[in-house]
Amino acid sequence: MAASAEVARAGVRRVLGTTLLLNLAVSGAKILVGTLSGSLAMVADGYHSLVDGSNNVIGLVVATFAYAPPDTGHPYGHRKFETAATLFIGGALLLLAGQIALGAVRSAGRAEPPAIGLLNWAVMIATLGVNFFVTWYESREGRRLGSAYLLADAAHTRSDLLVSLGVIVSFAVGRLGLVQADAVVALGIAAVIAWQAARILVAAFNVLTDRAALPAEAIASVLRSIPEVASYRDIRTRGAGDAVYVDLCVHVDGDLTLREAHDVADRIEEALMRAHPEIVDVVVHVEPASLAPGERPL
Repeated sequence: MAASAEVARAGVRRVLGTTLLLNLAVSGAKILVGTLSGSLAMVADGYHSLVDGSNNVIGLVVATFAYAPPDTGHPYGHRKFETAATLFIGGALLLLAGQIALGAVRSAGRAEPPAIGLLNWAVMIATLGVNFFVTWYESREGRRLGSAYLLADAAHTRSDLLVSLGVIVSFAVGRLGLVQADAVVALGIAAVIAWQAARILVAAFNVLTDRAALPAEAIASVLRSIPEVASYRDIRTRGAGDAVYVDLCVHVDGDLTLREAHDVADRIEEALMRAHPEIVDVVVHVEPASLAPGERPL
């Protein structure tokens, strides 16, 4: 791996480690204070912060293990370490959402609102501050390091601000006498966690079942720009995110030498990776064409 790539990896690990500690800190504070005050919404938001922590864990798995080069035991590389981590985390989040929803339903009929005090308000305001900082920090470092993962995680954290604001609103509404506000917000947070878990699991399922990672037409349009390619077939893609694998068959002039045909395959690989930087490997099977160069199949 190039030195610059290794520096970027180390930078991403540093950012993810820092934000993981921050997410764990605010999560622990919300769960503890929410439990002591009887605010299920605050406890649910604490567990929701663990979703951000789980994203950091996935990122650390990717930066530490998934980018390791192929070896004897894993000749195709280690990118599915990320998939294994997402499956585990997605399943755990789905169970967590179910537990929060069950607790919200059970508490919906209680007669007294949670005992919200200054500590509850302080923790939630601190949470907003931490989330703003994490969003700014990951966005800045993501641009500096060229990390799409950090930029995506920053966008996710930015959207989480709405969940914490919902908890604060439940505090205010509860003071007006609407006892069920706490349970309603907790149920909403459970739904958000369940939705995020489902997205994680579906994405992992698509990787494991080799769902097409790019439209075949996106690959075909690049092939049509290469004059030596007479026709093409069996375009297949798999993977996800920034690790897409492509294999395809192209037909070229049968009178080309082996070296010339190999050069065409190299140009195809370079053109595809230039057009789609997320492609990490291209396998080109070259066959003699039954059409003249420049012709296209119907």
